[in-house]
Amino acid sequence: MTLQQLDYVVALDTYRHFVTAAEKCFVTQPTITIQVKKLEEEIGFLIFDKSKSPFKPTELGEVFIIKAKIILHEVNELKNMVNVELDNIEGEFKMAVIPTISPYLIPLIAGSFSKKYPNTVLKIQEMESEQIIMGLQKKEIDLGILVTPLNEPYIRETKLYNEPFICYAQTNSFNESKKTITVKEMEQLNNIWLLEKGHCFRNQVLNICGQTNTDGNIQFQSGSIEALKKMVDNYGGYTLVPEMAINDNDLGQIRHFVTPKPIREVSLVSHHTFSKEVLIDALRQEILKNTPSNFVKNERFIKINWR
Repeated sequence: MTLQQLDYVVALDTYRHFVTAAEKCFVTQPTITIQVKKLEEEIGFLIFDKSKSPFKPTELGEVFIIKAKIILHEVNELKNMVNVELDNIEGEFKMAVIPTISPYLIPLIAGSFSKKYPNTVLKIQEMESEQIIMGLQKKEIDLGILVTPLNEPYIRETKLYNEPFICYAQTNSFNESKKTITVKEMEQLNNIWLLEKGHCFRNQVLNICGQTNTDGNIQFQSGSIEALKKMVDNYGGYTLVPEMAINDNDLGQIRHFVTPKPIREVSLVSHHTFSKEVLIDALRQEILKNTPSNFVKNERFIKINWR
């Protein structure tokens, strides 16, 4: 069994096409076919069921592929430690960010981080929280930004900031003299628009409001906070949004919560074996520098869990 064979297996699982996998591995299609067949003969079972189109892993093959990914990731980590000084963050890293943070945070830090670290490549994609947790466990991603705590033994959490929740509604929904809202008042409101299932932000909103949108003949759930804001603008009702989702045009349609404010704790997470401490610190500093200072200075708050 060789590392090269494991690379071929992972490529086949990723692309589910022999020619494409061979191209990505910079070898010929017969080479990848012969090597995977040799590996299957050595281990005594088929990794892929080729009787179906597209082919897919067998049950034992799925377990083998997960282990192969972990081994290859650990080998890359070892290469980093041997070939690159631990205080050097040059290289390519995969980072996942949940959809309720990504569109507001990543544009704030992308330009400055790129200029400061031109030889560091961050491949950033949006993932839901459970996908990030699984990706870290399988060593498919290096870092994640999401809402914590996770309470996972293999994940290290580096806290970034506490982000307050904001109540968002049509301008005429609020009494002009009332500038704030309480959690108890929020619980009494009807027509609360929510993100669809799978988003941790949805669970946090339900933990605050304790209800869903059941009034009216339109029932709508979305994966986008901006879509919920537009539903409020054009249809009515209320929603909760993170403070970074608010822009200058929204100021007449929001009410801040009274202290102690409900907040979400946002952290940079990694597998506990991730060795690039300097990268974690560089990202942390860049994020804290570009986010509102009150996020990290709040001392009184109600942290809303999502798990």
